Amino acid sequence: MELKTKSKRPGMDCSIDVFFEKGKGFSAYLNDRNTYKAVLVKTGSFVIDEDGEYRVVTAPAGILINEKADFKVVSENNITTATTYFKPTFIREEFTFEAINSRKYDKFYTTVTEGEDRLKAIGGDVRFEDCFPESVYQEYLYLTEFYSRGRDVVYYSLTAQEYDSMNRLAESVRYDLYEQPDNFWILRVRYFLLSMLFAATADFYINWRQYELYKDPLVARVASYFWNHLGDEITLDSVLKRFSVNKNTLNDAFNKEFSMSCMAYLEKQRVDQAKKYLQFGNESVSEISQICGYSETGYFSKVFKKHTGQSPSEYRSQMKSLC
Repeated sequence: MELKTKSKRPGMDCSIDVFFEKGKGFSAYLNDRNTYKAVLVKTGSFVIDEDGEYRVVTAPAGILINEKADFKVVSENNITTATTYFKPTFIREEFTFEAINSRKYDKFYTTVTEGEDRLKAIGGDVRFEDCFPESVYQEYLYLTEFYSRGRDVVYYSLTAQEYDSMNRLAESVRYDLYEQPDNFWILRVRYFLLSMLFAATADFYINWRQYELYKDPLVARVASYFWNHLGDEITLDSVLKRFSVNKNTLNDAFNKEFSMSCMAYLEKQRVDQAKKYLQFGNESVSEISQICGYSETGYFSKVFKKHTGQSPSEYRSQMKSLC
């Protein structure tokens, strides 16, 4: 299947290298070798096999996949996705896969910080500040996440607000591709796509947990379950029963991966989730306590202080002052 969109407008006999698809589960074309893929995951969680290690990703999330990726889904739970396919030549005609993979535009890209905000190019004779004003380099940076991290797939965790923002852009791409209401639909598709790529390039919504890799598939499955049920009542007995495993086997697996027991890992994940809500959300401490699986706010505050040295309110005040 060609992942492109043909014009339906009278007098516009053309097609563009952008395609949109949404629905339950993952698209069958995520390993397409002729396109980049920008995926929004609205609901659910899934486990990915990365060369014998396992990554757990929980919605809402974003995924960027290049043309070389081998995207292996081990398991998924209640996944719904929206996927935008595009060729980099849609951003700029000379951005063929061959040109990008040759790294011909990378003269300035690898940089180190020297002193205060001074950037020095490494491995080239072109300074960052000299070539960055040129539009070709600016537009090349939009594609950073598809080639610069040494990985073929990059994962992002999104807050609810960030997901809504990205989803509006994706839905705008979908509308103009499907409806083509006027002769400017191609221009709008490019604008909305560039806006999506800018958000990823500027690291607006990176969250560390999408970078966690697990060596043990049992740990990956249990961690995925935890992330999908942080607000639920979870006991060690319920975990042992759900995964048909004994206590020693489960805790040995978690201790080997994280130097902590299964339930200690759950507690840490809940505190980390609470930090995110306290820093970026407007929910009350009581509401955050419930979201993170603690029915008693007092006990939640005690656990939170054990991990951070601060009460939830103190932590929120400190984070807000830094912003």
